[in-house]
Amino acid sequence: MAASALIRGAPLLRLRLQHHHRFATVLLVPLRRSWCSTAESTPLEEDGVPLSTPAALSLRKAPKNSSWDDQNYRQWKDEEADIWRDIEPITHLAKEIIHSDRYMDGEQLTDEDEKVVAERLLAYHPNSDDKIGCGLDSIMVSY
Repeated sequence: MAASALIRGAPLLRLRLQHHHRFATVLLVPLRRSWCSTAESTPLEEDGVPLSTPAALSLRKAPKNSSWDDQNYRQWKDEEADIWRDIEPITHLAKEIIHSDRYMDGEQLTDEDEKVVAERLLAYHPNSDDKIGCGLDSIMVSY
């Protein structure tokens, strides 16, 4: 009984699938446009601007940032690169000390790490004179 109803409905089901396929094709597949066609006009020609005029040529050029060519800008970028080269090993060292398993919370740093931290990190601290004072007894890791 169910098989006979399915057989009777098969042509209708096939028609619905064809209609659905045609509808999905129109929605999902964009209309094809020939990019190599010489018959179609370009947007500049449609606006009434011939392609050979200087205005049309300047519209097609990519915008250029004039500050890249500026000498002061270039000097600043070079100085910035130098600063990053100086900072990178220091930040790497600080992250290594904090995130490594070498030190637990409240543990003192080794003499080598203390020396490097004092020279490279504390020297740039805004209150380095207060932090260092007349000398360092020890540096501890604390979260």
